[in-house]
Amino acid sequence: MHSVSIQLDGPAKVEVSCGEKRTRVTLRRGDMTIAPYRFSIDGAYVEPCEFLQLHLSPSVIDRAASEVGRPAAIVPVLGAVDSLAEQTIYQLEEELTSRRGTGQYVNLLIETLATHLVKYYAVETCTTKEAGGFPKYLLETTLDYINRGLDRNLSIEEIALAIGIEPARLARAFRASTGKSIHRYLNERFN
Repeated sequence: MHSVSIQLDGPAKVEVSCGEKRTRVTLRRGDMTIAPYRFSIDGAYVEPCEFLQLHLSPSVIDRAASEVGRPAAIVPVLGAVDSLAEQTIYQLEEELTSRRGTGQYVNLLIETLATHLVKYYAVETCTTKEAGGFPKYLLETTLDYINRGLDRNLSIEEIALAIGIEPARLARAFRASTGKSIHRYLNERFN
């Protein structure tokens, strides 16, 4: 099974070892972690926390990959900031726990999430190389919003509202994705 988790509280420190690579990150509410089918972790430490975990069978990912014409090879991700995946998972939880959801709508949400994972977290397309970063589509949306607003003094709060995440998560994910703070990026763009 592919495992997708959304952090429900936080912050929580996480340390994961995969072979020679050791990654430490602090997960915050809404951060997404992906463990692909047959992915092996040598050791992990997770501070006590709450998260919502969803398991997708390989056949669901294979179907989505076939429909978008991409390989079904999903990469492991630790602490991605992805508001679209996050909201899809929350909606799926609501439909399943409320018992109001129809099977057809639940299946549509699962297919939507699987397609999203194949499009943005496949080996060829994943840009969330560093823990806590943005997927490619969200980084491009953020940069596009900034570039269209160069004629005015943009605030982090305004940018965060435009892309649908909290300002602190925007700042952290932007730095992880670009290697520079959003303040520095804005100053460079405006000067």
